[in-house]
Amino acid sequence: MLVTAITTWEGTPAAIEGVIAGSRDAAPVHESLGARNPRLMRSFAGGDQARVEYMIDFDSFEACGAFTDAMLAGEWFAGMLAAVASAYPDLKNCGTRFVYNAI
Repeated sequence: MLVTAITTWEGTPAAIEGVIAGSRDAAPVHESLGARNPRLMRSFAGGDQARVEYMIDFDSFEACGAFTDAMLAGEWFAGMLAAVASAYPDLKNCGTRFVYNAI
């Protein structure tokens, strides 16, 4: 079953450029922890131009849980939280939702 984690970011144009760079750096870290297909989705027509969505996939709920446990236990996550906090209010984390393919 395909499970996808979607984290939404909102910010100024400069802050969104930072998210783009940060996502490029995060992708291999996330893959090393078991995520697949990292991508940062940005609207080019419709939608909110001040928001981007970072997505990663997992083969199962168990794989998603193992990734989350490993990420929260690592030093990378603590450093990312500090960087995000220092970018506020220009950058806001709008939350992460987890979805699965129902078909």
